[in-house]
Amino acid sequence: MIKKQYLLTLVLYILVCLSFQSCKKDEVTAPVTTVPTSTSTFTWKENAGALITADSAYWTTWSTGTGIRAYKGGMQNYFEINWASGNNTSIGAKALVTNNADFTFLKGTDSYDISSNQNLNITAFADNKLSGNFTFAVKGGQITSIQATFTDLPKK
Repeated sequence: MIKKQYLLTLVLYILVCLSFQSCKKDEVTAPVTTVPTSTSTFTWKENAGALITADSAYWTTWSTGTGIRAYKGGMQNYFEINWASGNNTSIGAKALVTNNADFTFLKGTDSYDISSNQNLNITAFADNKLSGNFTFAVKGGQITSIQATFTDLPKK
């Protein structure tokens, strides 16, 4: 009798253990919220040719100036554009001076500068992102003009 009672108790205990294990608690998942992201772009045309898109582009600032950097294929296509005054992101024209390191475009082994004093246009600045455009006459190789547009460039 004791053996039968022991066996019955053991079977009930195993059944209870199995029933607890089979009841799984529902996982609580937090709702996923998507934040719209803006895509930064820097595109340009050389001599009114095909549209080229940079792999990476950003704006930067320092004590005496503000500028844009853009890369395509590493340093094979590299823009360095600088204008006066630190954190100068106000909307409007920014003067660039020739032979003053205000504009440099490296394409392969060629190095380009603007051929005369010209303006870059800032068209928007919001959430620390810079947008604008320029059309420059350049010197230094076979390219004579560069037209570019930049949108939502982040600060670095």
